[in-house]
Amino acid sequence: MKYGTIVVCGGGCYGGYYVRQLARARAADALSFDRVLVVDRDPICRVARLIDAISRRDVDAISAHAWRLHRTDDDSGAAYETAYETAYDALPIEFVADAWAAFFTRWFAQAIENPTYAANDAVVPSPLMPNLLADWVTERIGVYRNESTVQRVQLTVAPDTPWSRAGTDGSHYASFATWMCPINCIEPPRCPETRGARDWTMPAAVHAAVAAAAARGSPYDVVALFRTTHRAYGVGMFDVLDAVAADDAIRGAQSVGLRTLVASVSHCHGAMAELVTSPRGSLP
Repeated sequence: MKYGTIVVCGGGCYGGYYVRQLARARAADALSFDRVLVVDRDPICRVARLIDAISRRDVDAISAHAWRLHRTDDDSGAAYETAYETAYDALPIEFVADAWAAFFTRWFAQAIENPTYAANDAVVPSPLMPNLLADWVTERIGVYRNESTVQRVQLTVAPDTPWSRAGTDGSHYASFATWMCPINCIEPPRCPETRGARDWTMPAAVHAAVAAAAARGSPYDVVALFRTTHRAYGVGMFDVLDAVAADDAIRGAQSVGLRTLVASVSHCHGAMAELVTSPRGSLP
């Protein structure tokens, strides 16, 4: 798999894990990329310090930050030195000190202006990330409908899942798991928890909910689906072209009272938000 820019959300323990896994995948020729951008508002986060250590080729500092690529019982550290040379050395990685929302506003706007250039770009979301994609879609609706108001409302039809919960931000969170999943689960065909076949996928559940909403007489004008899938070594990503497609749908929608569903999903989990757009000053 060949990528252009891969954006990693977060420079703490999760972001560091993803950077390490991407470095290992690159060294093993499991995937390639032009660069990795790590985005965190803390300019001295763990990954920022890791990147500094990589730039200085400081193997001891990398080990001190707990980002060793492989365990070794060799007292000389020779095995780790070799692993460093094949993975971290010349790793095309950069750090951006910024809030995620502000970064995505700029970066997705560049992709929309030049989708061909961004065709191979992807995002590694943080498992603790708020529903930033719903915020971003709200912003894009405002770009094309600046005389309207946008409100989050309760989902017309929620996906049929064994676990669901309404968030304090007006979003709806759903999961096919009623247990705690590990961060590095790749959502394989056989579930590691149940030991049985994974016969579910959240995108299908979302599409079923969209069809049910239409049958109730409340069809969506725009369905903005951001699908995170496993790409390599326990790293899940969604394509930047998902954002470009969402923007195209918003721009081309003809309905006056725009009804939008934003769904950020993997096979097992999802965050959704229903947005209702109405002329400024009117009731939704």
